[in-house]
Amino acid sequence: MRTEIKFAATCNKNGTRKLERQARSWALQLGVPYVERYENGSLDAMLQDFQLDALLIAGKNGPQLYTREGMLLYHPGLGKVRWQRVMQRHEKDNFLTAAAIRPGQRVLDCTVGLAADALLASCAVGEGGTVIGLEASLPLWFLTSRGISGYRGMIPELARDLRRIEVIHAEASVYLASLAENCFDVVCFDPMFRQPVRKSSEMTPLRPLACCEPLTIQTVELALRAAPRVVIKERSVEILREYGCTEFVGTKYSAVRFGIRRR
Repeated sequence: MRTEIKFAATCNKNGTRKLERQARSWALQLGVPYVERYENGSLDAMLQDFQLDALLIAGKNGPQLYTREGMLLYHPGLGKVRWQRVMQRHEKDNFLTAAAIRPGQRVLDCTVGLAADALLASCAVGEGGTVIGLEASLPLWFLTSRGISGYRGMIPELARDLRRIEVIHAEASVYLASLAENCFDVVCFDPMFRQPVRKSSEMTPLRPLACCEPLTIQTVELALRAAPRVVIKERSVEILREYGCTEFVGTKYSAVRFGIRRR
């Protein structure tokens, strides 16, 4: 399976010199090419001509990622909706139920993506806790880490919980292997589903950017060494049982299930 994502930096059409300098700076930081934005050609034409999977675009509202599936600009998305349900309406969230996170704990999200689950974990651990998110995809790590640090929404508490998350560019198995025993309280996985949820339009531009290596039982075992509780998100209980999960959260009407494995 492909693990390296080929991308380049550019700026918005008719972008200012400031945006061009920003894009060049990003290219230098990430070790990728800078390409001039076509005056008349499309972004799809640029992807084809330069044989790229994605373009990192410097815009006036921050970084954007473009793939053949569409444009992705950082936003907490469904994570914001879930946060509001929990914090403002005092509703339950299946992820939080499965993770059983308490204030002050240390949580590791091994597949942070756009940080929807990490946002919920951050509000659960509070000011005294720690949430670290891992992202193996370099362009997605850049978008999320920049998006979290620069997010300015209408809800200050939500922005505070986002900024508490530390996003690290790392592959989960390598990072987990470097950890000492019991350095986290909960480790979470939300791998790309074997069967995509087609109705999830938010995920469509993200999918070509994601590192799609399947979660292995060996990685789960490394997670159990780092924390006494591991939570895995999948579409079926049958898949979760393959990872050794014995407890499950989510009804038969849920699109996804959370499996729990304890040491």
